[in-house]
Amino acid sequence: MRRRHGSVEDHIEESGLRVPGGLGRIWAELNGPCCQDADVGSQDEKSNVSGKTSYTTILVLSKVNSNEGAQFPAMFVFGDSLLDPGNNNNLLTLAKANYFPNGIDFSIGTTGRYCNGGTLVDHLGKLLGLPFVPTFKNPSTNGSNILKGVNYASAGAGILWDTGLIFGDVFTMDEQIQNFKKTIEDLSLMLGNKTTDFLGRSLFFISMGANDYINNYLHPLAWRYKKYPIVAYEQLLVQEYSRQIKDIYDLGARKIFVSGVPPLGCIPNQIGGNNDSSGECIRSSNRMAVSYNNQVSMLAGELNATLAGASFLFWNNYKPVYDIIHNYSLYGFKYPNKACCGAGRSKGQMMCLPLLSLMCRNRSEYIFWDPYHPTDALNAIIAKKAYKLLVRYKWISE
Repeated sequence: MRRRHGSVEDHIEESGLRVPGGLGRIWAELNGPCCQDADVGSQDEKSNVSGKTSYTTILVLSKVNSNEGAQFPAMFVFGDSLLDPGNNNNLLTLAKANYFPNGIDFSIGTTGRYCNGGTLVDHLGKLLGLPFVPTFKNPSTNGSNILKGVNYASAGAGILWDTGLIFGDVFTMDEQIQNFKKTIEDLSLMLGNKTTDFLGRSLFFISMGANDYINNYLHPLAWRYKKYPIVAYEQLLVQEYSRQIKDIYDLGARKIFVSGVPPLGCIPNQIGGNNDSSGECIRSSNRMAVSYNNQVSMLAGELNATLAGASFLFWNNYKPVYDIIHNYSLYGFKYPNKACCGAGRSKGQMMCLPLLSLMCRNRSEYIFWDPYHPTDALNAIIAKKAYKLLVRYKWISE
């Protein structure tokens, strides 16, 4: 199992982050006279400190402004394998995708993304004018790199603490929030009292719940369905999710974009595991997704009404994905319910592994890359719909 995060000092030491000249002085320099008259030692020492501080000031400011022209200064992402950019790569878990052919069509190759190309947030970030959001567990995600935001998403993760345990180690939603706290500590070292404003203007993208159903309720090895009727289980999920979203708000998030779960009964894993060979979506699984999304939508409305200064926007991504699956030819797809890479019925009964020959030459003809995850082509379409929703609610300008 992985080593738990220690103090902020340990985190800084591990990440290699160094703070020259005292970053806490940066904003004092910007908003008032320079500290050249402060009693900091000899004249040489003063010059050395002043030089380091000025250099750091320029460096941090240039990084803050490097996303100039973007709709948000940064994006912070919480989620599961639909958004994971490689956070699980070094964990003791089966839930990782850092092997070929994953990333076969991606500009930077195999990274740990469960996709042939980019994820939904990769495409959305590009539309928003942002660079790729840094992966939390990437060693380079420290210092000024976190001014772009951070992606904490972890394959297999869910709202509940035990979702994903069947695969091994994952970052649960609560652990992702703890990781965000470490980022805030690092941001505070660079931005000082401007951290609150920076976080308040950033976009927070949250997508959780799919694994809580697929792997913690519908899975043959899951025990939750024996203990909870579906209505009680849904209430448990929404109750925990509400607490977690409020935690993110309490840490400084103000623009919070909450995505629903897609039509779970239409993924090749669900279709392939059904004895019916018709290839139709599993209605019972889809009903769970619809009901869950309705509850999360109401939760977003309640949070908008009760949390001061916050803007919550719920995106029911079930509808556009369902529409694409059932009108696939209108969107340029040929295979609506079969994975590009996998094995078994609908290629949905075995994950995409290096030992499997990749028979699909034109990945853009497929909606699904593997038994659970969409292709780059679908992610690109869905990201545009998310972008239009942000425009419609005036979170951004077109």
